[in-house]
Amino acid sequence: YKFKLKYNNRLTDFQEDIKKWNPLISDWSQPPENQNIYIDYPYSSFLSGATWTSPLSRENDQSEFSQNFYLNAFYSASIGSYTETTSEQSIKSGQNFPVTLGLAFSSIIDEKKHFILGSFYWAKSSKGNVTGNSASTTSSFSTPREIGGNLYYQYYLKNNSLGLFSGYDYEKLNTFNTNEIVVGKPLKNIENNIHYATFGILQGFSFYDLTMNLKASVSKTISSSTSGSKTLSGYKYILFYSYKPENRFTFNIFYKHHSLKGTTDLSIDRFGLSVGLQVF
Repeated sequence: YKFKLKYNNRLTDFQEDIKKWNPLISDWSQPPENQNIYIDYPYSSFLSGATWTSPLSRENDQSEFSQNFYLNAFYSASIGSYTETTSEQSIKSGQNFPVTLGLAFSSIIDEKKHFILGSFYWAKSSKGNVTGNSASTTSSFSTPREIGGNLYYQYYLKNNSLGLFSGYDYEKLNTFNTNEIVVGKPLKNIENNIHYATFGILQGFSFYDLTMNLKASVSKTISSSTSGSKTLSGYKYILFYSYKPENRFTFNIFYKHHSLKGTTDLSIDRFGLSVGLQVF
């Protein structure tokens, strides 16, 4: 149905697109035996949802690597609100990250259904504002850079559109010494290194020339360390929407929520936009 909407009865246009999507095949009168043929735009498996033919072996190892490994660079910007509470007080802060840079990769294991995915990012925050019971003397603050990464196994259940993924997440997260302010200590930054186990679901779908994906995941802390007095534990939730036109770019919208407990109850809400570029 998708192809009927796009091409109608223009068979020659469809043939030309197939040739464009399969540059490794130079002679279409005699295509190589055991050659994968893409019948939809071949994009990074990090996004899911393509229509693939059945996987076949390749004689050229270099071609096999280029067809089964993808690397993307991305930039994102986000705004966030943080709330830390104790039995005595609450501190609210706004932390915005105008620059987040990262790399993401995907590798096809077999049958175009099994994947290994991973990413790494570096984020720089702008100066934020603090409000709260004991924050009247500190109206702005700066936090150190944050970093994070993940490594997932992903499996498609049906037609390369519905899939599940699970794996490991890490992030360095900055909080405050909220519990100490009540006894007169100045506001300072607390660095937290948090490790998560993650499970998620994704759905890919197409509309005309756009390939779109919706992901949802939940992460539970498995260990953490802190420069403060007590480590954080709890959950992280992410909703992620992406769409990809027929080029090397990907455009994304995401929402992230943390619900963590340590010396304080920490709640974080973050909204962001990002753009990715397929390197190869």
